[in-house]
Amino acid sequence: MKKWFIKHYYFFFASVLLTAGIIIFLYFSFFLPKTFSFRGDMLQEYADKIYHQCTSTSFPPSCYAQEVPKLMDSISMEEAFEITKLIQEKDPRYLYCHVGAHYLAAKETAKDPTQWKDVVARCPITMCNNGCPHGALMERFQAENDFLSDKQIGEIKDDLKNVCEPRKKWNPIEVERSMCYHGLGHLSMYITNADLQKSIELCKEFGVKEDGRNYVQTCTEGVFMSVFQPLEPEDFALVEGLTPSKNKISSFCSGYTGEAFDACRREAWVLFREELRDPAGTAKFCSYTEDDIAQKKCYATVMNFITVSLLIEQEGFDELENFCRSLPETKTGFCFAEAARRLIQIDPNYTNKALSVCALAQNINVGKECYRRLAEYGAWSFSPDSKSFLRYCEALPYPWNKKCLEKEI
Repeated sequence: MKKWFIKHYYFFFASVLLTAGIIIFLYFSFFLPKTFSFRGDMLQEYADKIYHQCTSTSFPPSCYAQEVPKLMDSISMEEAFEITKLIQEKDPRYLYCHVGAHYLAAKETAKDPTQWKDVVARCPITMCNNGCPHGALMERFQAENDFLSDKQIGEIKDDLKNVCEPRKKWNPIEVERSMCYHGLGHLSMYITNADLQKSIELCKEFGVKEDGRNYVQTCTEGVFMSVFQPLEPEDFALVEGLTPSKNKISSFCSGYTGEAFDACRREAWVLFREELRDPAGTAKFCSYTEDDIAQKKCYATVMNFITVSLLIEQEGFDELENFCRSLPETKTGFCFAEAARRLIQIDPNYTNKALSVCALAQNINVGKECYRRLAEYGAWSFSPDSKSFLRYCEALPYPWNKKCLEKEI
């Protein structure tokens, strides 16, 4: 009798639990609103809290970049990016979230540095100007807490040569791949203990591909960006005594040749912020070379800064028009085109704003160059035949929408 009771007692108890489970499932499935989501509500609460916390600071985007990563002890990297998106809906200025994405990936990689390639593969596409892969790359090797010997660098070269190329879990679009090589430039500075010449040579090894592609430029820019734009205390410590003063830029950069020299001069822009706000100052800054290609790269670098300053931090369309029209006539159309390109690079959510830039250019008969730049940038910035690529191209006016879709540029 006792055995019978125990046997049926457990059967009865299991039946009760199963029935309760079914009732709970049906309740949540059919009776609660379809929009109900425990996790979604939690992420929204986090986003709202951080937004309200940061709005009282002098520059909220910097605050967001610091606060969202603090949540990652209890949420995933993907959820942290969802919170970032929710904040962006409230404050579009945070669409420029490169540094914040850098911190998120670094924190995720720090949990297990051996999984750094998987973190790179998990990074969101076309968000935060691809700051996420940078963070994973940097954290992986900063986690070593030491610089690498020539022998150690030799042992990881093959791994680094291929980290930006497609693999099983990752098939990067071109902008992701380019930004990844840019991150290798930063990384080279760390593993060589800020040996500029060694870092430049590593970029040449990493960036030249057998099929003719060449990412040496973007990698080398990463090297010199480390010199002129350190972010974290360890970054400042790395280049302490290396960064030249404004009046020493010419002599400092003259120690390098070719692409390294040009990258050095371009990345020094950060020391000339105030001068560059004046079109005459920009023209002077980029007059270090008469080579048309190198000069255009210089102007494009300056426009990265000017666009953020005028169109992200404020709605300065009139100021942008005045800036572009005050440059040398041959650079006016290029100015509008690079401003529009920069907006898409920061985040495709700025597509309408980029089109407004081209409309300004069209009003002064230089719109063709601007629309062409947006059309060609589509294939570079989106996965081929993806819905986002189709939406982007279709947003362009005729005939540029057709050229964008057919990649006829």
